[in-house]
Amino acid sequence: MRCEVTTTVRVKLHSLTERKARLIEREYTAFQDAVHGDDDANLYSATKQQAGKVQSNKNPREDTEQPVVLRNDCITIDHDEDTVLSSWWFKLPVYNPGRERGDSIWVPVHVPEKDTHLLTDKHIRDSELVRRDGEWYVHLVCKRSVAVADEYDDVLAVDMGAKWIAVSTFLSDRETKFHGADVRRIREHYKQLRKSIGKAKVRSGAQVIERIGDKESRTVEHELHQAANELIARARERNAVIVFGDMTGLRFDNDKGRYVNDKTHKMPYAKLANILTYKAHLDGRECLPINEADTSVTCWRCGSQHTSRDVQGRVECHDCELEDNADKNGASNIGKRAVGKDIQSPLSTVGAVVAQPETQVVLEGTSGETEPANSPEDVGLTLSEGSPRLQSWE
Repeated sequence: MRCEVTTTVRVKLHSLTERKARLIEREYTAFQDAVHGDDDANLYSATKQQAGKVQSNKNPREDTEQPVVLRNDCITIDHDEDTVLSSWWFKLPVYNPGRERGDSIWVPVHVPEKDTHLLTDKHIRDSELVRRDGEWYVHLVCKRSVAVADEYDDVLAVDMGAKWIAVSTFLSDRETKFHGADVRRIREHYKQLRKSIGKAKVRSGAQVIERIGDKESRTVEHELHQAANELIARARERNAVIVFGDMTGLRFDNDKGRYVNDKTHKMPYAKLANILTYKAHLDGRECLPINEADTSVTCWRCGSQHTSRDVQGRVECHDCELEDNADKNGASNIGKRAVGKDIQSPLSTVGAVVAQPETQVVLEGTSGETEPANSPEDVGLTLSEGSPRLQSWE
C-alpha cells in the first residue's frame, strides 16, 4: 500500500542584488495589500489569485502579515554545480513594474543537505515566500508517495488529552506510556505572560511582546515532534499500526465552561495528529483517526457505560468494579474500535485469547460470555491472530 507524504523544506535566499531584493520586497508588500482588500495591488497574476483565496478563506487581521503563496506551476528549483555563487537556484514569480507585467527572477538559495533528494519539480506543490528577521525564505512543499505496510502484529492506540497531550496503549497487553506533559505547562506559562502584558505599562508590555515573539509556538511544536517520535518508536518495536482518537468537532460540540474549555480547546490536537501521521507514513506504517465517541465513558473491560470519574484522572466501572487511568481506558477503547469491534462488548470479543492463571476470577456477561476479572497484566493478553491483517485498513 502507498500513501502520499508532504514535507516542507525551508530554503534561504542569499546574495540578492539590489534589483532582485527590491522586486521581492515590492511583491511581498503588494501581496499584503491584496489580502487585506486592495483589489488594485499589482502582483504576478497567479499570485494575485492566491491572495484572493487567502483573503476569502482566512479573512486576516490588518495587523498581520501573510506568507506569499506561490503556485507550483510558476516556480522552479534547479541545481547547478558549475555556478560559483550558489549550487541551487530558485525561480520566483514577481510583478515587474518596469515592464508593467508579470516576470520571473532567478535567486540563489541555501538548501539543507538532508533535503536535497526531495527537490525535483514533480514533487513540489504550492509553496510560500516568508520574511523572518529581515531574511527571505521559501517554504517548499514537497509531496511524494511512500510504501506503507498493510500487515501488523499489534495496535498502538493513542488518546489525546489536556494533562498529557498523548497517552499510548498497546491493545495486546495494555502497556501504557504518557507523552508530552510539558505542552500544557508551556501553554500555561505563556498564558500568564500574556496576562501580565495587559497589566503592564505600554512600553514594558511592548518589550515583553517583542521578547516572546513566536517562541511559544516553536517550543510547543518541538514538544509535539518529541511526542510523535516517541510514539513512532513504540510502534516500531512491535510492528504496530497507530490509531488515534479523532478530535474533530471538539471545539464546537463540547462546551464545558470557560475554565475547562480553556484547558482543552486550545491544545494542539490537530497539529499533533498531522505530525504523527506524517512521521508514521515516513516510517512505513499506517496511522489512522478513529471515532472517539463514548470511549472515555465506556469501561474497556466489560463494555459498560455505568462509569464515573470522581477524580478526573481515574475512571471507575460500577458493573465490573474496574478502577483505571481514564486516558488509558479511553485509549484501550480506541484500539478496540480500530479493529472493528463494538466497544460496549467485553475485551475478549476483540479477537484476543487469555492465558488463564491457576487462580482466575471470571465474570459472566449478560449474553453468557465470560471475561477475566484480573488485570490484563496478570493474565497475559495477546492477539489471537499473531500477525493479523487489518482488513478495514486496506
